[in-house]
Amino acid sequence: MSGVEMLSRLGAALRAPEDRRQKLLARATVVNTIGMGMFLSAGTIFLIKFTGLSPTAVGTGLTIGSLAGFGAGMLIGDFADRRGSREVVIAAMLLEAVASASLLLVDNLWSLIAVAAVAAIGSAGSGSARGAMIGVLAEAGKGARLRSYLRAVTNVGLAIGTFTAAIALAIDTRPAYVFLIVTDALTFVLAAAILSRMAHLPPTRVARNPASVEKERKWVALRDRHYLALTLAASIASLQGWVLVQALPVWIVLKTDAPRSMAALVLFVGSITVALIQLPATRSIDGPRSAARLITLSGPLFIVAWIMMAFSADRVAWIAVVLLLFAVLVHSLAEVWQVGGTFELSFALAQPEAQGQYQGLMGMGQEFAGAVAPVIVIPLCVNGGMVGWIALAVVVAAAGSVCALIEKHWARSRAVLSSPGSPS
Repeated sequence: MSGVEMLSRLGAALRAPEDRRQKLLARATVVNTIGMGMFLSAGTIFLIKFTGLSPTAVGTGLTIGSLAGFGAGMLIGDFADRRGSREVVIAAMLLEAVASASLLLVDNLWSLIAVAAVAAIGSAGSGSARGAMIGVLAEAGKGARLRSYLRAVTNVGLAIGTFTAAIALAIDTRPAYVFLIVTDALTFVLAAAILSRMAHLPPTRVARNPASVEKERKWVALRDRHYLALTLAASIASLQGWVLVQALPVWIVLKTDAPRSMAALVLFVGSITVALIQLPATRSIDGPRSAARLITLSGPLFIVAWIMMAFSADRVAWIAVVLLLFAVLVHSLAEVWQVGGTFELSFALAQPEAQGQYQGLMGMGQEFAGAVAPVIVIPLCVNGGMVGWIALAVVVAAAGSVCALIEKHWARSRAVLSSPGSPS
């Protein structure tokens, strides 16, 4: 495929929706994820190189700070359900902007923990409130398409961000890193400004009986056994996302003869591939059953992709590069199926009027998986070699299959409840 054909296909795949509110959300998403791509690629490196903190101290500070925001997503998401999601998303993004810019002031462990905590609260809040917003903006019967579209534009933003970060990494000076961090902060502000052009979105969760507000609010998602089980299984399956971000770059540098630049290139290739194939690869998703089917199919692809990654060790450079590139392409398709399917289930299995609360619960699971990922994926893949790669792939594939089983049981329960003669 030529470069012109690729751009044409990408443009066709990313054709904006007709609804004005959905367009604004998509634009804000692209802008926001450009900054995210910059920070994921270079933020931690900046902290290690220019704050005087050791890698261990940086890792400790980020982890402790992230845990400080644990659970904030559910509280903020529930608030978005009851008050309207637009203003909550904007406020959370502005909080993230403050946290991002404050990275430039970090000079000790305690200041890093404080900044990381603010960032974690803002990120959890914007994620859950954005879920509530998507639930409101999705047209009846077309929610899966909107969510797939947003996943596609997310990866376009990440690709732009990682490519920009690669340039700054090559320059490798403090001003270059400062540029990335300031730009990241500005993307939050710009994304919030874009969403401010959207009209107020009415709350979706209003108590039928004012006297029962507290009873209805605390906490419908935590009493939903299907959703709790889905959150657990999806969080385990989401470890796949940290393989490309954390394990594979270290593997490339320490275990292969591939050029060091491959550590950044694999992220760029993965982001572009996902953006290109997101919509066509998930076009079959028209509800929870088809979403569960794709999640199940993603498991074997992860196993194939990660075996190829493991085989790249101790090979001549060009063979290692070929294996890694093919592995990333296979991984990207598996990721699209797994993430797209999970995204659909996370909305389909939730009560529509409490999407913010439910997305906050799902976000808690994802946050916990992200917090423990470094101590799982790096030791298993980098230190465990082929056995470690396969073991992690089997765990991720099994978790995806469990997601499908949960959907099947949920659908059967709904059918029983809706059948004539069933108790209401």
